[in-house]
Amino acid sequence: MEEIRTSDRPKLYHYKLDRILGQGGTGVVYRGIDMNKGEVFAIKRFHENFFRNSWHLRELKNTVKKVKKFEHVNVVRIYDFLDTDPEDGNCMVMEYVDGPNLNWYLKNRPYKLQERLAIAQQLCAGLQYLHDNGCVHHDFKPANVLFTRRGVAKVADFSLYGGGGMLNQLFMGKIAEQITPMFVAPEFLRKSGVSHKVDQYSLGVALYMLFADAFPFSADSLQKLYQMHLTVEPLHPADVKPECPRAVGDIIMRLLAKKPKDRFSDCDEARIALSRAGQSRI
Repeated sequence: MEEIRTSDRPKLYHYKLDRILGQGGTGVVYRGIDMNKGEVFAIKRFHENFFRNSWHLRELKNTVKKVKKFEHVNVVRIYDFLDTDPEDGNCMVMEYVDGPNLNWYLKNRPYKLQERLAIAQQLCAGLQYLHDNGCVHHDFKPANVLFTRRGVAKVADFSLYGGGGMLNQLFMGKIAEQITPMFVAPEFLRKSGVSHKVDQYSLGVALYMLFADAFPFSADSLQKLYQMHLTVEPLHPADVKPECPRAVGDIIMRLLAKKPKDRFSDCDEARIALSRAGQSRI
């Protein structure tokens, strides 16, 4: 399993912290125990420099108010946003998921096609639920996919999450600092406007890794990587990994289309295509 890292602080607000679950460019996620109720949650403390201004902070707080109502088996629940104590900082309270993330899965699990197809379909279902509710993740990647101990996949980490207004503000800023470069959709780089289809592109990169056991692009600089997102078509996953059915690779290549109009109409269409591809292998 993933390495357990001891928490670097004893508590945040009324949560006792016992370990670090993960960290990245936006903040640190802790496993926290509610000292009033004894229940376990994941607590994300945002880096102080994450919020560019008061508008950005207010936008995320408003988003949390909206997504607190969301409930789907393939989406991590968000419960609260805390910002009343300057020492504790800005924190988001989320569902604690007791298994590893997709990065761990890719490194440690044997290649079982039907198992991977089931994961891919769950991710499509989770993203579709978010899109149906008017939200876009836009930082989707394996680190933001968590598994329960029973193997249920859940889309996680909504720190960059929001609707169109927030997205348009974000891509005009320092995109490399907030969106993981390997998974960024071409339309972000073109500054041509974004939609829910940016998540399809990021999903395509993640599924390429899941089914081809490789990254779709290999570059030795950020500039070259961005150029590949814009202009280079990756090798077909089935040509990289023979175990990947060509029909599944075709779906991934469509998700990775440079133009949003050439991708699927929505993630549900991609999920159905994956289901049919899996059935054809039985």
